[in-house]
Amino acid sequence: MHRYRDSLLSPSPKGIADLSTLDSRTESQADVWQSLAQGKYNEVRGAAFFNRTWIISHRYCNVGDGVDSLEDYLREIWYMYFQLSVITSHETAEHDRLVLDILRVQGKGPLTRPVRGIYGIDIARTVEGTLWNDLPFLVTDMTDFFINSWAPMSGAQRLNVVSFLAKLASTRICKDRVCQIALVLFRLALESTQELRATGDLNDEDPRRSMCDLESMHLLPAINTWIQEAGYNIMLLSELSWNDCPSEIGRGGATFIESEFGKRTPSGFTPWRWMYWLKRLHEIQEEAKQASEKVLEECVSEAIERMVDEAGERNSEILRVYKDSGDILYNDKHLFRLKELVESKEKDDRETLKGDENSEEESTEEKESTEKSEIAEQKEDGENKENTEPIDKKS
Repeated sequence: MHRYRDSLLSPSPKGIADLSTLDSRTESQADVWQSLAQGKYNEVRGAAFFNRTWIISHRYCNVGDGVDSLEDYLREIWYMYFQLSVITSHETAEHDRLVLDILRVQGKGPLTRPVRGIYGIDIARTVEGTLWNDLPFLVTDMTDFFINSWAPMSGAQRLNVVSFLAKLASTRICKDRVCQIALVLFRLALESTQELRATGDLNDEDPRRSMCDLESMHLLPAINTWIQEAGYNIMLLSELSWNDCPSEIGRGGATFIESEFGKRTPSGFTPWRWMYWLKRLHEIQEEAKQASEKVLEECVSEAIERMVDEAGERNSEILRVYKDSGDILYNDKHLFRLKELVESKEKDDRETLKGDENSEEESTEEKESTEKSEIAEQKEDGENKENTEPIDKKS
């Protein structure tokens, strides 16, 4: 009874039917994990995309259940897809289909039913948005799954999960909020002190391992994967200084906050934070080269190239911020690639302006030449007319 009272007094009151299923969530997740361990991949995917969505729609539209009583079924869907992403290679088409499934779920549109009265409809709204348009609890659950279960995974599994989340973020669903997971990862890898060389084998599964145990060698491939899949989105959000996420998720890491970049904007996606990440990648690239870590150096180089290429291709607002940042940051040797982009753009602008001026001069000269030709023609016509008049009179 006390649980019923607490639920009604909570910021998001829930009904009795919802309370009856609270204790079953852990058991349901265990069943999913066991099914995947037995190789029942298609069965789990079918249960997520067909069975759970059907149950939710049927019970809301036909049975008349309240939307709060269906929350567990909804969150089971996200748990299934997360676990499917763990065991599916990020290089396969099956991995991409997981992202497509979620987009298709969103494509079902708003879940509605006729009201019991005469006019209007009921819309299935939760505290995190409308079913199915807003994909309620997707971002919340994926963020929690990542924070709490990513580190203990094997190296291959960590890469699968990061690729899945980055692909999902690249679709810009949930108003770009999936990108908040990148803030957690980038803070850990680029905004805290990390050893370049691995002190142990972290490529096998270890349920006791935490995020703090992961080192650069294991984090940077995930950074590169995220940049390759959703780097453009990160750049866009940085241009907009996007910070639509919990403060604990968006906060900057220790080394970032202490830097000249972090003193300007300490949280969320910002141009300064994007530049700091680029600077750190250049620093790590140098360290990897000195340590003869060729695989790591190549991985970081790919990330740097993608970031710089996208900034140049878009003529990003980040370049303007960098240009106006002052001499200290503008002449930072680890941001020389941005300096090259800015100076190249200025050179192109000067050449374009010069070309426009030359074209205008040529146009003016051509116009004057045309006017002179017209005057000469008119004068010649006048002379010809004068010469023909006496002949006409004489005749």
